[in-house]
Amino acid sequence: AKTYEREQELALADNTRDLLEQNERALQRLQDGSYGMCESCGKPIGKLRLQAAPRATLCLTCKQHEERR
Repeated sequence: AKTYEREQELALADNTRDLLEQNERALQRLQDGSYGMCESCGKPIGKLRLQAAPRATLCLTCKQHEERR
């Protein structure tokens, strides 16, 4: 039971760390003027996508292509 709890705590810590890195990256993109632009194709990321996922770095089309791989 303790091993399971420890694994859960580590997984939560990893997820929190990943979210923090994504937030920091989004803030950096705001500062350098690249926020809202797809890192893959260079086109704007849709407003609704950014509202739903403010840390998004790919437009919906590129994200779908990435997930199919």
